[in-house]
Amino acid sequence: MPLHHRIVVLLAALMLCLQAWPQQQKQEMKVELSPLVTRLLEDDLLSDEQRRQAMIFHGQWDDLGELTAQDQLRLKVARHESLIKGKDANTPLHVAAGFDQIELNSENVYLLSQGALQTGELTTGINVPGELKLDWNTPTWRLHQARFYEDTGQYKLAIEKLTPLREQALKGVDTFTSAPDLTAASQAVVMLARLEGRPAADFHLANQLLAKARDEMDPLYWPAYVAEAELLMSKGNPQQAMEAITQALSLNPKSSEAWYLFGSMRTRFFDFDSADNAVKQLKAINEKHPLGKALAVEIALRQKDVGNALKVIESALEDYPTHRKLLALSAATHALNYDVGEMDAALATFSRLAPGNPLAQFYIGRTMNDARQYKIAEAHLKSASEMMPGWSEPQLALGQLYMDWGKLNQAATQLQAAASLDPFHKAITNQLVVVNDMLGYKTLETQQFLVRYQSGVDEVLARDMKLQMGTMVEAFIKRFGHDPPGLTQVDLMPDDEHFAVRLTGMPDIWTIAACTGDVIAMTPPRPGPKRAYGAYNWLNVMGHEYVHVVNLSQTGNRVPHWFTEGCAVRMETTGRLWSQYTLLADCYNNDKLFEYDEINWGFIRPTEDYHRSLAYAQSAWIMQYIEEEHGWDKALKMLELYKQGVGEHDVIKQVFGVAPDAFMKTFLEWAGKQVQAWGMATYGTTPEDEVLADLMSPKGAEAADIETLRKAAADHPEYPSLLKILAEKIMLQEGQRELALETIKRYRELRPVDPWADRQLARLALQAGQAETAIASLRTLDRLEGDAPEYAVELARVYRSRKDFETALHFAERALLREPYNATYRETAAALCLQHGDLERAAFHVESLEILEPDRSMHPKRLAVIYERLGRDKDAEAARKRAK
Repeated sequence: MPLHHRIVVLLAALMLCLQAWPQQQKQEMKVELSPLVTRLLEDDLLSDEQRRQAMIFHGQWDDLGELTAQDQLRLKVARHESLIKGKDANTPLHVAAGFDQIELNSENVYLLSQGALQTGELTTGINVPGELKLDWNTPTWRLHQARFYEDTGQYKLAIEKLTPLREQALKGVDTFTSAPDLTAASQAVVMLARLEGRPAADFHLANQLLAKARDEMDPLYWPAYVAEAELLMSKGNPQQAMEAITQALSLNPKSSEAWYLFGSMRTRFFDFDSADNAVKQLKAINEKHPLGKALAVEIALRQKDVGNALKVIESALEDYPTHRKLLALSAATHALNYDVGEMDAALATFSRLAPGNPLAQFYIGRTMNDARQYKIAEAHLKSASEMMPGWSEPQLALGQLYMDWGKLNQAATQLQAAASLDPFHKAITNQLVVVNDMLGYKTLETQQFLVRYQSGVDEVLARDMKLQMGTMVEAFIKRFGHDPPGLTQVDLMPDDEHFAVRLTGMPDIWTIAACTGDVIAMTPPRPGPKRAYGAYNWLNVMGHEYVHVVNLSQTGNRVPHWFTEGCAVRMETTGRLWSQYTLLADCYNNDKLFEYDEINWGFIRPTEDYHRSLAYAQSAWIMQYIEEEHGWDKALKMLELYKQGVGEHDVIKQVFGVAPDAFMKTFLEWAGKQVQAWGMATYGTTPEDEVLADLMSPKGAEAADIETLRKAAADHPEYPSLLKILAEKIMLQEGQRELALETIKRYRELRPVDPWADRQLARLALQAGQAETAIASLRTLDRLEGDAPEYAVELARVYRSRKDFETALHFAERALLREPYNATYRETAAALCLQHGDLERAAFHVESLEILEPDRSMHPKRLAVIYERLGRDKDAEAARKRAK
């Protein structure tokens, strides 16, 4: 089909697809109290005491009225409030908690102990009076004691407490007679399996116990759903875990445990709005909620917001100085701040309170892996695995680390160990399948890259990479003054599902390329049976990702997000897209550009649909400003300071001599001139402007005649849109081609960044059979609309008709940058190579055709002839044999 029948507006979305880790769809959490709970609380058969207890259990305490001492104790535990008032470890717990007047019965002793444990305060004795006979062997008490022993690193004692519960469960779930006992038994089985290194062994047993608790014994017992969510999350099943959390919250909208699980899960998926909402819910339950504080730190660490993490953790530890999770997060926060002394001090405090507990080591390892500090992360994750060999999460994290690091053999070994430990964990099994597949991939090595690809058609793209990427790499190394040591590994994943699992362990997160240090993973630009992006300029994407490789390498992975993205976008071959021009101009004109401290947030947690696109575009714009106004050497100086660990604000001050606010002020002055040069500035509003605005509206433009538009455009050259509307009107008129061309060219002069003019000029020229006239516009469109091969194909045809085979070949191969698997484009490129007299390159393309179409004997026959002419007799003979 001729190009002029197919030219369409192609607004590329490449920048949205270049995120290293994409944000999942936000998980809305709408909580409505179950009607079953409402009916329970309205039941006339309940005593006042039973109703008050039920109201607290189901989170309806706002309607309690005046609180009794018993209410206050139950509420403190439900809200995770601090219990300990004094610091004397010998003080009885109920006295230290201020409840010395309440009856010290079994329920209250358990509540006091539970409240102290969940705030990290279980360091004082319970001192139960001798006449009070408590059954310490119930499932809930055994589980509670085991949790204390685990928190304090006394694993043998924890195992002793839990083993009888598993033995009882193995005799039959019917041996437990209440939902609390069934839930406690299930959690005990899970905990015991982790401590003993057999988490897969009792997975089904734990599920059976929970199913009986919630489905038969007590459908309103929400802790069973929380326990189910924890179990499902531990098996890498977030979707079903979310269903369980939703059910738990419908039975208790103020369940601290459910809100924390929800927020922690959404944090791992970069859904920070939902995670923030969970923090707000926890703060509404308790302004100083320890889980709210912990979740806030987790969010900050995931965002690499060290300043906020430090602020929150310091405040949290003032309130809960012995809370194990908070101490572990404190160690991770100081690690991310590269403060080894403070990290070691936090680790020492944690180890003193919880000797042998791997939580702090795990948090440090996971946090530093997110920061691409692989050596540090590896050491701490190994320590966590050694401290608790039965816990699969550190082993999975180590496997993911080795995947990101490009150490596939080590990843396979680690993931196999994790899978042997926990074969029901979806992320582990998913990644193990992928890494084992990858170990069977073929490899192709260049001076700078090791390309891995699945046997089959992807060899075509791997070969193209070897041919095309050398020149690009040389330019980038020269540009940034840094040559990353060793080979950069490029993993060509066969489809988006493999790509997502390779990056995250789960198959439902999708983008097209990602850099994880000195490894680049990408999906090929081809259609397939599964989701696929289709055609895109793979060399442009590889260039973008390789800039990250260079920047990360030269700064020790400390380059700010906005800086490396700005560099990467600036180095793209397509130039700025029209969609980016319009976005930047609109945000400049309406004062919506990011402040300096906001740019990174645009990538991490956009609050508007356009924020991530703006973050990419504005970062590149700032890099353009730095280069044009201050010189590229300033950008290189910034990279050097980032490597030294200098903070972002101090980098700006040292390099430019001003604070970030002043730097942004001068940037905005320069940006305003840019917008004006693009023909996209706005002007002061006057009554006449309002008339023009009406004229430029769709309805007004349709109603206006050509003469009115011509006069308005002549009188107001500051509004190029008038010329565009006029040109569109003229193009609808018969016999007005010359006037249309003149108007379009005038519009292009006033707004040179809009490819619309070149699209129309190319279309009109091709319709008139004047292909030569279309060349300049086609070249512009081929560069700007980088994912579309049509313009390059048409240019190859035009230059071929002029016998300029060298230039024709250049554009034929540019079409292959977008669709390397297109056999028709390969045929054209091979033919042009022969016409140009480049036999070696012709052989290259015909070899690719043989890979793409192995059943067509024509390709080896052609290769045999080409090889003979090249004097490659052995290759020619082999090709003839393949042809037969």
